[in-house]
Amino acid sequence: MKKNVQMKGTKDGIQIFLSDTASIQELKTELISLLEEQKPAPYSGEKLAVQVQIGNRLFSEEEEAEIANIIIQNSQMKIGAFYSNVMTKADAKKWKEADQIYSLATIIRSGQIVQVKGDVLLIGDINPGGQIRSSGNIFVLGHIKGIVHAGFEGNKEAVVAGKFLYPSQVRIADKFFGFDSEDYKEVADTELFSAFINQDEIVIDDIHKIRKIRPEISNYEGGR
Repeated sequence: MKKNVQMKGTKDGIQIFLSDTASIQELKTELISLLEEQKPAPYSGEKLAVQVQIGNRLFSEEEEAEIANIIIQNSQMKIGAFYSNVMTKADAKKWKEADQIYSLATIIRSGQIVQVKGDVLLIGDINPGGQIRSSGNIFVLGHIKGIVHAGFEGNKEAVVAGKFLYPSQVRIADKFFGFDSEDYKEVADTELFSAFINQDEIVIDDIHKIRKIRPEISNYEGGR
């Protein structure tokens, strides 16, 4: 007869496997029985964290709490984490936002703030006083004279690409670089640059450097 609850030692520590075809009541009954069989002498030290694999299903918070209480009360272990092969709607939404490029064709005017999850492609200008913020990378096909803030949630791997002109500001995570000094008033508006963090500082470099420092951005494998 197939066991609905199994416990194994792996290279990552102890794991408890719960069948994804059994009912929650069957799992609780078998889990109690298994732990009672293996229950050692009383132990007052720190409980060992275990991983619980639940397969192609999701537990509610209440069901997770019930399983966790059974393990805590009947063994020298505690829950380290539950692992499921199923993605929740919230996780799926986060993955979709992080994996897509959000594109918009507009002019971001003074006083306007556009905030986007994931990467963003702006086809248009950012005027002085305008701002675009993204949790991922920012690519601008237009003139940047306002503020571009990539990786605003703390992603220091984010990059910015575009035409940085006076008096623009580039922010990546918590780092800042300003083109608002007099030195940048005469910068030509025909050159594309990239901005990225290197050695904890924002570096402005040739646009082609993006592929070398962040190869995961491109899935094109040809060329150099």
